[in-house]
Amino acid sequence: MPTRGVPRATCALAVSALVSVAVAVGLHPLAQGRPSVPSIFVNGREAVVGEVLVKFVRELPVRDRLQVEQQLDADENEAVGFGVRRLRSRRLDVQALVAFLRTHPDVEYVEPNYIWHATATVAPNDPQFPNLWGLRNVGQTVGGRTGTANADIHSVSAWAVATGSRANVVAVVDTGVDYTHSDLAANIWSAPIAFTVTVGGATIACAAGTHGFNAIAKTCDPRDDNNHGTHVSGTIGGVGNNALGVTGVNWTASIMAAKFLDSAGSGNTADAINAIEFAIQAKNAFASTAGANVRVLSNSWGGSGFSQALLGEIQRANANGMLFVAAAGNSSSNNDLAPNYPASYTAPNVVAIAATDNSDQLASFSNFGSSVQLAAPGVNILSTTIGNTYQYFSGTSMATPHVSGAAALILSACPLDTVALKTTLVNNVDVIPALAGWVGTSGRLNVDKALRSCASALLSAPMGLRVTRP
Repeated sequence: MPTRGVPRATCALAVSALVSVAVAVGLHPLAQGRPSVPSIFVNGREAVVGEVLVKFVRELPVRDRLQVEQQLDADENEAVGFGVRRLRSRRLDVQALVAFLRTHPDVEYVEPNYIWHATATVAPNDPQFPNLWGLRNVGQTVGGRTGTANADIHSVSAWAVATGSRANVVAVVDTGVDYTHSDLAANIWSAPIAFTVTVGGATIACAAGTHGFNAIAKTCDPRDDNNHGTHVSGTIGGVGNNALGVTGVNWTASIMAAKFLDSAGSGNTADAINAIEFAIQAKNAFASTAGANVRVLSNSWGGSGFSQALLGEIQRANANGMLFVAAAGNSSSNNDLAPNYPASYTAPNVVAIAATDNSDQLASFSNFGSSVQLAAPGVNILSTTIGNTYQYFSGTSMATPHVSGAAALILSACPLDTVALKTTLVNNVDVIPALAGWVGTSGRLNVDKALRSCASALLSAPMGLRVTRP
């Protein structure tokens, strides 16, 4: 059964591994109110399309400069500051420009023309945002409890870097999702075209526009009949900045519903395996277009014993590049002594999540232990529920989607594999004295720190963009 929340009521030029592009060409979501400059994310940072800044070790003669311009098909070559030139190509992308110029014997360094923004608080206009203490805690009172300022996941500062993407899919393995909810619909995954999966010994045809899978009925209609999965989904990716209801950790997201829990919130191992298997097969069905690029499985359920079959499916998910985020459990017990599966599996893609309250204290109901890697907000969490409604729930079920959402937000800016994604989440927590001895890291999720660390790591990597003359 789920860890039930407690209701409260671009030239196609081959380039060496110099540049890692995280997001396709487009306008940054925070670029409103300034001239629209076509941009691209390069190693987690926004840069102008088709432009680089280059410094030569000497001033090039006019003839040599014209030769470079011709080779790059440059329509702009102007001096910037002292000794730097801005080059813009009509047909080559940033990667190609860097790849070419790094081979030039007179180049000292070359880098993208990065875009900067005025430092500002980035808060959405969703009317219930002030009640989402897990995202921004200013000491407000929620559910009769006055919080401690900054006892949150630091989402607002993270949103200055990224607000999400539809490129990476989060599969919510749960009771389903109300995919017509006004605050979720725009962020629900839809099958680009019809496709088939073979699950539970049957070949199932899913039409274009379907949103996931119902492992109980073996259909492609994962509509929620419980509320639990819809609540989880709102924390991951309630549509942000739409002047409606709540926002998720991601303003923009792609949520796939993988239903195996029934209207009472219960399900069996076979259906859980089939729900995960659907996500794997859907991902592979659209592998050529990344139309179902499932990278995160959000699992707010548990409480049963060890299952070799379920572990095998989780390992299969790992082989397919999926992080498995799991609720630690709500029985106030030590998972090191009494394992709570699936959170207690030691597969490399599993990360177990405890719950904290709005004062950074371990929730009274939360399971704990060194095998529980980190904690996240899980008490009096407001989110979406069936029928365009909103409710407060508590539980490690509510903590888990904060981490699942954080994983998706990180992936929107940093192209990490599963191991690196898990490491980024676990190694960048806020260490909280009250959590020492209760969770493995002694920490609570900090999505801003995690997001910025991965971007910095990419920029400082040995194969980064800055090159030095041999």
